[in-house]
Parts: sequence; structure tokens; C-alpha cells
Amino acid sequence: MRLATTLLSFGLALFSISARADEPPAGTTILFVCLHGSVKSQMAAAHFNRIAKARGLPYTAISRGIEVDSSIPPRIRAELNQEGLAPLDDVPQQLTASEAAGAVKVVAFDVVPEKDRGATEVNYWSDVPATSKNYPALRDAIVHHIDDLVPALMERPRPHVTMQGTVMAIEEHKDSITLRLADNSSSDFKVQDGLLFDAVRYGDQVKVTVETIGGTKTIVGMSEQ
Repeated sequence: MRLATTLLSFGLALFSISARADEPPAGTTILFVCLHGSVKSQMAAAHFNRIAKARGLPYTAISRGIEVDSSIPPRIRAELNQEGLAPLDDVPQQLTASEAAGAVKVVAFDVVPEKDRGATEVNYWSDVPATSKNYPALRDAIVHHIDDLVPALMERPRPHVTMQGTVMAIEEHKDSITLRLADNSSSDFKVQDGLLFDAVRYGDQVKVTVETIGGTKTIVGMSEQ
């Protein structure tokens, strides 16, 4: 019984380590906020993520509300689905000051109380139509703002992390390298520069710089330890 408990605890610890390794780097979140968290912020987040993926931006949008609804309106869900998109949440999520503080940028369609934003600067898109009855007009206004936002984000230095590990697998045909990290977890990475495959071998101790590009953890720099 004691052995089983020990093994269970060990397994849970490994699971926790692995989960942390899969978390996106800090400083990659764009936060959209509307009053109920069910229409404008959901639309903005869905369209932003589509555009960011197409342009290889290392940012992910999330949707939050101030006085949240209990669900996403079926009509909004249907309109997004027709465009090949979907709301980010089944149930709208409440904004917190800690989330606002951790975001690269906070964009709001309605006034955000200080208790929900803390000291975080909020950018307001106040000219977006107040009604959701004219979906095309609402969508076009939101996408226009996103198109103006993207160039500024592209000029920002890409968020990156530096980590050390041991090369466990090299799959050049997949542009992929697997590393065993310092916490004993393993993680797969894309390789931006194919020349790195000529400089690394199985078992090498390496230090890598990793960026999230198009939603994928990508090695953009490597040196031997």
C-alpha cells in the first residue's frame, strides 16, 4: 500500500512537471474584454487568433467579461461557425486583475472597473457598434481594429525563453528535436534553422532559445553546454 501511494505521488509530480513544460511563455496573451464576455470579446479573440496564426504571431487572445453572461448567444456562435471560427469559451469567463496584469495588451469595448484591471492600462475600442444585431458591421469594425493592432505587435521583440536539456531525438524530416529538460520532462520543439541539425547529436547537452511561432514551440538558437 505504501509503495502504491509513493508511485501515485511520483506519477502526479511528473504530470505536474509536464503540464508546466507545456504552458505558453509568459507575455504572450492579448486580452479582450466586453461587458458580458459573450459577444464582442469572443468575436475579437476568435478573429485575432485566426489572423495571428496566419501571420505567425506568437500571441494568443483570450476573452473575458465584467458582468458575465451564463452562455454564448447561439446566433453569435452560429455566425462564427460560418466563418470557420468558434467562441473561445463555452461559458464566458470573469476578468481578474491578475490576468490583466499578465497580458501584453488589454483591449476593452466597455469601461473596465479598477477592481478588475488593477493598475493595468486598458485600450478602448469605443467606436465599435454597440449592437450585435448587425453581425457583419460589428465583425468588420473589430477586424479593422485588429488589422491596425497587428503591425505594432509584429514590431515587438518576440517573447522567448531559454532552457537547458539533453537531445533525446532528432527528426530532421519533421524539423523536430526532442529534449529532456532539467526537470526530467521531455518536450518536442520545431527547429527554425535546418543547419542546427548538422551541429547537434543524440545525447548532446544544449542550451536553447525557444519562441512560440504560429502556436508552436520553436528553437531559434542553440549552443552546446
